[in-house]
Amino acid sequence: MDHSTSPPPTPPPQQGALSAPSHVYYFEVGPGTWQGTFTFRVTDWRRLVGSGVGPRNLLLVLAMTITQRLTGAARLTSTIVAHPEEGPFGVADNAVRLSRFAITLYDLRERYELDPDGISVLVHAAERFGPVPNVLTRSFTYPAKIRDGGSASTYYMPLLGAPWTAKYQVSADRSRLAGTLSSQWATATEDATRVSGPARSAPA
Repeated sequence: MDHSTSPPPTPPPQQGALSAPSHVYYFEVGPGTWQGTFTFRVTDWRRLVGSGVGPRNLLLVLAMTITQRLTGAARLTSTIVAHPEEGPFGVADNAVRLSRFAITLYDLRERYELDPDGISVLVHAAERFGPVPNVLTRSFTYPAKIRDGGSASTYYMPLLGAPWTAKYQVSADRSRLAGTLSSQWATATEDATRVSGPARSAPA
């Protein structure tokens, strides 16, 4: 399995904006609010300790592990807003929140900048662990690729001090999204269902 943060070479550009996989994924499938569950599990503690992620990330991993063992899967909410008129090929915003018993465990805001090749995406992200604003925060940028004509995606993201590969697949009726995130020492899953149609404005 490829755990690097470098995506594979981009195939030849798509013919016509209407058929671009990234437009299908972010402008047709994605917009709206999705809700579901998030799970996290360390698969190799020895490799984690020796990976050099640093004390801060080790504590965050430990906190996530204990929380999941005590309370179960986290609640996932994601709201995607499309802006096809912005940028050279359109952009989309995503607000992601992981919570348990109404307490925010993780907050992520992302902006997806679509490349004119119709497949490549540059993601600008700002994350926060825990419920307290301006604490345990970080901003970063990473690449992504849209696959299968706009029904799947792969993100190459740096998380918790390590490179992760996240793969998502949309159901045939476009009502569900399943994702698997993996690193050399942990794995996570996301399973979400659309609960509302396209959002009209970015979430606060």
